[in-house]
Amino acid sequence: MAIGLERESYELQIDKTKRSGIGSLGIRSFALITTLGTVAALLIQNYFSLFLIISVTFSILLVSYYILGSLEAKDNGLTTELAVFWSYLIGVLVGLNVFPVQLIVAMTVILMLILSLKQKIKLFVSGIKQFEIESFISYAIIALVILPFLPNTGYFLKDVPFLKNILSTFQINFDRFMNLEIINFFSLWKVVALVTGVEIAGYFLEKTIGQKKGWLMTSIAGGFISSTSTTQSLAQKSKHSKDTNRLAAAAIFANFSSFIQMFILIASVNLIFLSKNLIYIFSISLSAILIGIYFLRKEDKKSENLVQTKENLKKDKIFSLMPALKFALLFLVIKIVTKFALIIFGNSGFIISTILGAVTGLDAITINTAELAGKTINYQTGVITLILANAVNLLSKSGYAFAQGSRSFARKFFISVIIIIAFSFLGLIPFIK
Repeated sequence: MAIGLERESYELQIDKTKRSGIGSLGIRSFALITTLGTVAALLIQNYFSLFLIISVTFSILLVSYYILGSLEAKDNGLTTELAVFWSYLIGVLVGLNVFPVQLIVAMTVILMLILSLKQKIKLFVSGIKQFEIESFISYAIIALVILPFLPNTGYFLKDVPFLKNILSTFQINFDRFMNLEIINFFSLWKVVALVTGVEIAGYFLEKTIGQKKGWLMTSIAGGFISSTSTTQSLAQKSKHSKDTNRLAAAAIFANFSSFIQMFILIASVNLIFLSKNLIYIFSISLSAILIGIYFLRKEDKKSENLVQTKENLKKDKIFSLMPALKFALLFLVIKIVTKFALIIFGNSGFIISTILGAVTGLDAITINTAELAGKTINYQTGVITLILANAVNLLSKSGYAFAQGSRSFARKFFISVIIIIAFSFLGLIPFIK
């Protein structure tokens, strides 16, 4: 009856000219169908032939209803007919008592939910673009097709054929590097899946919440996609806008998103290391929020409306396999270089090489540092590395702001960056003895 209620209420909302003339199914019809299924199931053990006759007759009636309805209304939809089949099946399940009644009730509720979402699903599908489907398929290939079948085995320098003989020919002693891991295909691809997954989440956040809530949410969502690109976009706008306070706030909140992204990346790789970074991440996040609010309160109410940053973030694809492969290569290079630097120069070499890599972005070095923390390097070195790397990354964005934006915007963003960097050093409190 509940399923029939949903179907009958839906039929009443449809233009009568679009409805079939053979009659519609409602509360009474669905109640009788489910009851018929229950009765048929009760007959199955002692009167199987009768059960078979009822089920076959019901199937013939259902197919006939679909054919007549399709011809009459010129509508080949199967939704109501499938709901009828499920109702009969629910009755059969009740009669056979093969599942707990709670599970059958849950199935009924889910069926009603799916049926009731037609208009929302139609609206959602109408807004999906072809490149979004292609990007989703690409990500499915990365995470569900390639990743599960990659070997979770590390390959070291000593595993490279003839390498030791070649080095000895040139009288090069590389014994201390022989146990250096070059690549673990599963771990490397898991990083690619993780980063691209966060990027997709940021895109859909920008597409849904950002477009509905305006420029501020668009900037926050844009930070998940690329805080650097969002900052550059806002810097360029500042040359044509008097409201640099609001633009500075948007840029700060975009970078706040990158701090949340850092939290997600570390959490997915090393939970213990995450616990060591909680004060650091909380400090930079809180300072960014407070600075952003400060600039928002100072915004000029009479200034022109800010053109949403999503205009500059539009692209014909969310991501593709080629950029994912490039990121994998970048991550691999950073991983090998930092390990070499660690072996040759110790912790200082690791920190310096990581900081240099931070100019290009934080994702790869954040994951690399998280993977090594507590194993190859201690937690304190890992936290210091992230603090300094984030500082360099923020300062490089300030350089973009001065190069591409107005002086007012660049100055406000630079001062904000200095404050955030100062707060970031609170992350060293747990290591002070």
